[in-house]
Amino acid sequence: MTGVAQYWSDLVTVALLGADRRDPPQPIPGVLADLAADDPRPSPSQRLLQQVAATSVIRRAGLMPAAAGSSTAPFAAPPVDLRPATAPQATASWRTMVSNWPVLEDEWLRAVVATGHRLAGELVAPLLARHRTDPVRRALVHVGAGPLAAWVVEHQPQLAAGGLARTSAVPAEQLATLPELTTLVELAAVLEASSDVVADAVAGGLNAGVYGVTHRGVLVNAIARVRADALPQLANALDRVDPSRPIIGLAYSLAEMARFRHRMLTELEPA
Repeated sequence: MTGVAQYWSDLVTVALLGADRRDPPQPIPGVLADLAADDPRPSPSQRLLQQVAATSVIRRAGLMPAAAGSSTAPFAAPPVDLRPATAPQATASWRTMVSNWPVLEDEWLRAVVATGHRLAGELVAPLLARHRTDPVRRALVHVGAGPLAAWVVEHQPQLAAGGLARTSAVPAEQLATLPELTTLVELAAVLEASSDVVADAVAGGLNAGVYGVTHRGVLVNAIARVRADALPQLANALDRVDPSRPIIGLAYSLAEMARFRHRMLTELEPA
């Protein structure tokens, strides 16, 4: 790239002075010279624009194309992982989740592993970067990504683990267990209850004024841990909260979260 950098500097100088005052530099040997020979331009300004465009492509690519017949070793592919990749819908859900409902990511990662999926390739680098220093989530990403995780880190060392994640060994049972979330005692008591009991505890509590906007955090945590089959009925009950109440915005937001969590788990169910 040194020769390309100097050539680019020379092109910039000519562009600043004007091609009518100075001719463009001679193209450096290789693809740039070949382009000039194969597609000759009649005027200095046209030759300058041609070389500027071609050199810009090379600079963006970061290297010069190899000469024909070169013995450059082929790029080694990662080891094969026969698990089905997470579907595009699940990938889109992860992006929505980390923006709107990050509390759900722990369950999503465990569901990927538990349902026998592997992380889609486009998710591996973002997840490695996101959890560089978190030993548990980092370990889950490695399990979900399989051999692709180590392959990506080999080629992008900046994604290697840092902090505690670099040295911490995570017990298998910790990978399988969801972390506890802080919620109210009365809500924690109904997390495994039937759908109607869950709906009455959350939506009924909002309707009755038991919970307000200051309880948003503990309500979000409760919906993140409510039994999955209760989520549709809970969402419907939240939709029916009295719209004249000040907490109606919170109710609709929680209903959206309940439906989102149900959908994200459904997307990962085995076909």
